[in-house]
Amino acid sequence: MIKKDFDNRIHLGFVLDCASREIRNAVSRGIIANSEGQQCNMKYGWLLGYLERQEDPVFQKDLEKKFHFPKSTLADMIQYLDKSGFIAKVPVDGDGRKKQIVVTEAGKNFVSAAESQISAVDDYISKDIPPEQMELVVEVLEKLRSNAANYKSYIELKKED
Repeated sequence: MIKKDFDNRIHLGFVLDCASREIRNAVSRGIIANSEGQQCNMKYGWLLGYLERQEDPVFQKDLEKKFHFPKSTLADMIQYLDKSGFIAKVPVDGDGRKKQIVVTEAGKNFVSAAESQISAVDDYISKDIPPEQMELVVEVLEKLRSNAANYKSYIELKKED
């Protein structure tokens, strides 16, 4: 009996995961199809985009504080982007140990292509949805995200009861 009820239910986590995967794949396919050179692993593409949009100098310590990653994880990401030629670590005057992270021309080209592809996918998947319905979709998704984030507190309160 329980199994039938479970199977007949809409499982939001599964639906959202499937939609998210399809959207990520569509963006990746588009970037690869429009590729003009070396590709950045999409796993690190968001970090490259973040770095490109910063107006002030960025250092690895800044990223550690901002994103709360373990040092080793962030170091691996920075190393991948550096070895791939998407960023460079440039010494700062007066302190040879401190290195500013700078996006290279290859990195800027990738970010531009990725942002164009993300916009193209967004436009395509929302093409038949009126703006007011899109606002509702975003509102509902934000509420789902917030509820999921608060679920840990809910479970802890239930344990106390």
